[in-house]
Amino acid sequence: MTYRMFLDDLREPSNDGKDWLRFKSSSHAIGFMMCHGLPDHISFDHDLGGPDTAMVVVNWLMGYLVDEDRGRPFTYYVHSQNPVGKRNIEAAWDSFDRMYTPFVEYNDGEEG
Repeated sequence: MTYRMFLDDLREPSNDGKDWLRFKSSSHAIGFMMCHGLPDHISFDHDLGGPDTAMVVVNWLMGYLVDEDRGRPFTYYVHSQNPVGKRNIEAAWDSFDRMYTPFVEYNDGEEG
């Protein structure tokens, strides 16, 4: 299934002519991905109401990708108005991309 995920508890996705699926909570987003696979693109808000944040989704995705032995197969954007939360999400993905992608390229499924 090809889709674009918009993770935000308050705002609606922009009407840019592209189809977005909106998720208001980390549990809803993760549950959908578990059933339907990963999106092609994710637009993250950080604060999702109460103690829920997009970092729950980011951490789940990273664990999933490590378990599947693959790099990040989607693009992302952080549209959060929380500057610290935005930096945290971007730093987490930058670190993942820097540390995990070279391992996948080096490992490349060959034994030895």
